[in-house]
Amino acid sequence: MNIWDSILASSPLGSAKIQSGESMAEKKKKKLDAKSVARLCEKVFAMPVQKITAPGGKSRESLRVHFAVKTIVATQRSRPGRMRMEVEVLKRLTQQGAPVPAYLGGSPDMFFQEDVGSRRLSGELANSNEAGRLDVAARATESLLMIREAGKKAKLAEVVPELGATSGWIAGFAGTAAQVSEKFDFPPPELDIQGLVDRLLLPADTFIKWDARPGNASIGPKGQVYWFDWEHCGKRQGMEDFAWLAGDEFWPVGAADMLTILQDQLPKEQAGDDIDYLGHYITFHIVQRLKLILNRHKKAGWVNPETAMKYDKIGVDPALGVRLCENGAIWADRAALTRPMMAWFKNCNAALNMRAAEEKSA
Repeated sequence: MNIWDSILASSPLGSAKIQSGESMAEKKKKKLDAKSVARLCEKVFAMPVQKITAPGGKSRESLRVHFAVKTIVATQRSRPGRMRMEVEVLKRLTQQGAPVPAYLGGSPDMFFQEDVGSRRLSGELANSNEAGRLDVAARATESLLMIREAGKKAKLAEVVPELGATSGWIAGFAGTAAQVSEKFDFPPPELDIQGLVDRLLLPADTFIKWDARPGNASIGPKGQVYWFDWEHCGKRQGMEDFAWLAGDEFWPVGAADMLTILQDQLPKEQAGDDIDYLGHYITFHIVQRLKLILNRHKKAGWVNPETAMKYDKIGVDPALGVRLCENGAIWADRAALTRPMMAWFKNCNAALNMRAAEEKSA
């Protein structure tokens, strides 16, 4: 048992301290530089480090460590509480055979995990033809369902925190559409906020990744989709991971095809209610992505979408925003509570196109 494992053993994930969120508010730790990471890796693995690269850019918390015979990923989180949780989650999921990086050890400053490849799911989808995209998308949703089942067997819902499980959070979540309306200067949608709270405020009893964006997954050598970066995981209704996936600007599979995939894969006895819940939730998750895009655009303008995808940045691109609006309108049309968002997404679509055209001609 190494130093880090002994710390985990003496401070289990299920302790009241971690459940209460106290650890999440710990003081941020300073990042180690590449040379310090190399020295630590050489000490732990007793092999010389050839080089260290930053697949997501130097600002990210994970580095790829290259040895002569293999590569691993070294991760250091600024919040020690989050790192403790991530390590324990990876351990438990790996024991259940879930498609996640295996935990390889660590120290109080960082932990080491299996390198599950550099082929990001987002890039694989973008570079595939239509049939290939549908196949990759089906494998991605299947892998999330495998993780959900593994999390259930590992009893992770008993020890991870609840996420967005209050009426105030949900009201704010749905209310973001009004904030985006102000940015575009068109009327906000007329929503039944209390009705949406009632629909989305359900028992938080299912373990989820929460940040299940295409940029947080990779394709293994045999085509398996692996999910990494677990520092934000928690528990909620359970379908939120599919909203993060299909409600992302880099997700190129349309809502209709996504519905077909989920109907084929979800357990039949709960598929209807789960998909209905997803339709309500993803409608407003897409609004969150649009808000992020607009905020980043205000700071730095439009970006090259290929570069953003390569480094897993927000896709601040008008065409990606338009695609979100098109999918959002389809999801919104599935239920009475979200149907007012159909016209809102169409207005947002037109406003994005107009803003892009104006800036292009300026």
